[in-house]
Amino acid sequence: MKARIDPQLAAQVQAAPTAQYAVIVRVEGDLDARQTELEADGLQITRRLWLIRGVACTAPGSALLTIASHEWVISIEPDMQIRTLDAK
Repeated sequence: MKARIDPQLAAQVQAAPTAQYAVIVRVEGDLDARQTELEADGLQITRRLWLIRGVACTAPGSALLTIASHEWVISIEPDMQIRTLDAK
């Protein structure tokens, strides 16, 4: 399975591969093993996201391009604040 990188994030990474990015990476397989592999590729894990089998992390753009080639990486998306609609 080829990893899917959010299109806007991909454009940012291509333009600035040495910049640091906050991302969420979803993976297939054992999360513990995948975390070890992601750290070896240069990602700094900030949170484990068990419900979606992923991790929140920071990484240089070049590392994101590296992990995108791993078959077990499902998606790479920006880690952003989510807001709910006020139900007033």
